[in-house]
Amino acid sequence: MLGNLFKPRWRHRDADVRAQAATALNPAQDGEVLARLARDDDSPRVRATATGALLDLNLLDQLIAGDADAGVRDAASERIMALLAGTVDGAPAAETRLRLIRHTDNPRVLMHVVRHSPDPASREAALAAIQDAPSLYELALHGKDAATRLAAAERLEDDDLLRQLGREGRDKKVVRLARDRLKAHQREQTEQARRAEEREQALEALEHLAAHSADPLFAARFGQLEQRWAAVAEGADGPQAERATKALEQARARLEEARREEQRDAARAAAREERQAALDTLRTLMRDLESATWDHQLGELRSAVGTQERRWQAAVEDAPGDDDQELAFRSQLDEWRRLIALAEAARDHDEPEQRQALAEQWPRRVPAPSSLAELTAAPAPAEQPQAQEARAPARERSRHQGLVVALRRELQRGNLKHANRLWLKAEAVLAEEDDAWLARQLERHSERREELRDWHAFAAQPKKEALCERMKALIDQDMDPAERASAIQALHDEWRALMSSDQDQDQALWERFKAASDRAYEPCRAHFQELDAQRADNLRRRRALCQQLADFVAGENWDRADWQAVWEIRRRAPQEWKDASPVRFTDGRDLQKRFSALLSEIDEHLDRAWQEAERQRAALLDRARALSEQDDVHDAARQARELQKEWRAAPWLPPARHRRWQKDFRGLMDAIFGARQAASQARDEARQAQRDRATTLLEDGERRLGENLAALDDAALAALIGELEALDHGALERGQQRRKQQLLDTLRRRRADLPRWRRWRDAERRLADAPDGEAGDDDGALAVALEALAGVDSPEHARAERMAWQLEQLPRAMKSAGYAPLEEALKLVEARADDAPLDPALRQRMTVALAALEPGGGEKDGG
Repeated sequence: MLGNLFKPRWRHRDADVRAQAATALNPAQDGEVLARLARDDDSPRVRATATGALLDLNLLDQLIAGDADAGVRDAASERIMALLAGTVDGAPAAETRLRLIRHTDNPRVLMHVVRHSPDPASREAALAAIQDAPSLYELALHGKDAATRLAAAERLEDDDLLRQLGREGRDKKVVRLARDRLKAHQREQTEQARRAEEREQALEALEHLAAHSADPLFAARFGQLEQRWAAVAEGADGPQAERATKALEQARARLEEARREEQRDAARAAAREERQAALDTLRTLMRDLESATWDHQLGELRSAVGTQERRWQAAVEDAPGDDDQELAFRSQLDEWRRLIALAEAARDHDEPEQRQALAEQWPRRVPAPSSLAELTAAPAPAEQPQAQEARAPARERSRHQGLVVALRRELQRGNLKHANRLWLKAEAVLAEEDDAWLARQLERHSERREELRDWHAFAAQPKKEALCERMKALIDQDMDPAERASAIQALHDEWRALMSSDQDQDQALWERFKAASDRAYEPCRAHFQELDAQRADNLRRRRALCQQLADFVAGENWDRADWQAVWEIRRRAPQEWKDASPVRFTDGRDLQKRFSALLSEIDEHLDRAWQEAERQRAALLDRARALSEQDDVHDAARQARELQKEWRAAPWLPPARHRRWQKDFRGLMDAIFGARQAASQARDEARQAQRDRATTLLEDGERRLGENLAALDDAALAALIGELEALDHGALERGQQRRKQQLLDTLRRRRADLPRWRRWRDAERRLADAPDGEAGDDDGALAVALEALAGVDSPEHARAERMAWQLEQLPRAMKSAGYAPLEEALKLVEARADDAPLDPALRQRMTVALAALEPGGGEKDGG
């Protein structure tokens, strides 16, 4: 029993006693006791009281999560907020609080810290951890200091809340920041929308390109679109990125297929050229045949023909030839085989009969081996003298007289080279037809020709030998292939200038010169073969470019064309044409005409589109000029903004043509917006003048209000009121508007009170000027009446008299709607005689009562 007397009060049976005891415990020393009460006490009140004193944050978290009573949970939450805010004794150190604040996401706790913590670092950390937009809005609107309000507004991202904060905020800096952030968000949203539109347009263009087959400009357009997509790809969503990847892969696949097709085309073109070269080689060999070739180079001929046959077969394997080319080659090859077989038979058979048979099989147009040559030209049958005589006049009138005249002229001039050409032509004529007159003419001029040949041989022989030495010297010189070829060509030109068209005369020198030329030219052969291949490839590229341009022109929808892309194609096509050079002039002449025609056709479409675009710009410029002449500059500026949108939406023009229009349009826009700015500046200056004028008038009016009413008159007050009313109310600042209204109200009251004030002032002077003397019968009643009317206390001895007066006057006051104490007091004073003596004590009472009734707020006389 005695033990119960010394039991701690926190273990008392009464919950109220335990609760009171808990409030007296020291959290730092009695933490375990408080923790036991908070966890285990049966009374929610005791647990809540103990919880409100705990310092253990972990235990407080457990109570919030596990206690069944809402009051205990609320107490734990409040205690945690107080500890983190550092507003109670025993709170954790600042570093610990900062760490805990950064790790909590409870908006209620963070809001409490921001609002109540005395530590700026804790407030900043809590504010930085708040993610809830309404909480940030609440802090921006009602934060305890400007820094908190600004920081909260800076964190706020919700446009609706920013707009509301811009309307309802009371901190000018916060309002300005909210409006600036809202404008920035709107600009960002506009920019995102624009980028989304550009992204979709780029994606559609990429997909459109990937859906079409590759043309010569496909790679350029793909590179442009790929760069365009890369510039806007940031921000693309998953489906857009997937579409872009698919389109890019398709476009690259088409490019790769086009590259392989180009390689196949190149291989086919090379095969065609190789087949044609084989056919041309057989024809060249046939054209250059001589009798000596059959006698000394039959094996080489057989090998050369076999080489061309193998060359043809290899080319056919790469790409089959057309039927006409195949037929021509087979015919040429069969003829070569027959000639080689006849030549081998003529070499192997010596019997005249067999040779005669072979000679009859040999074609007349092909030089025969020497063993058959004398047998292939059968002697012409002897003509009868009568027939010769019959044809004599015809020979005398030979149709080849012009040939003979030219031959005679060249021989007379000593031009052996040209004379030999004419001589050979005449011999060819005689080989084809029997012209006795022509034969006699050749016989007549043969002596002169031989003479010239002797002189030519005498003069040209040393020069030709020198040319042979110079050609030989080229063999060992280190020269550029093109330079070497030019040097060889120059020596050949000099040789041809010395030729007499009779190679039998200097065949040995020619063979020597030709052998040296072949050796000197050998290093150039690979170079010119490569150059020929390059020219052939360039020609193929130009053909492909023309075909692509033709397909583009035929397939483009010119009513809905992308003119910037068309212009880019038109701009790049000549460069690609130039890049595909050199080509042989004769091979590319017709192709050049086709290319120029295609460019002209594209130019026609571009010109029509640009004329329409310029027509629209001209109309917009006319509208802009009309706006620049409007009197209402603000309405003109509003319409100009809409006009700028239409200008940006106008059809595309190339930069060089757009720049002139843009300069004029920009000048008009600058003039319009400059006029608006000037008008706004003038308006602002006028408003500022109004504000300055208002400041002067307000200060003057307020100063005059402080003066005695005696210094004012009705005219001065009316003038001041008129000046204030003439101010533009909308041009004034809010403070000036408020001061103006207050001053006007006061001045109007003062003006209305001025006549009464003057009467009051006269009444006050009447009392002051009354001579001292004994009190009259009515002066006591007058003093009581004035005190009653003014609500001023009367002396003890006069209270009964005052009550009687009030009872007497009350019914009359109640019946009168316009009853005014001041007016009644003035009438009573004015009714008293001016020269009647007045007791000084009563004067004092009357003066005090009358002062309490002074109109206009009780201004005192300053004089």
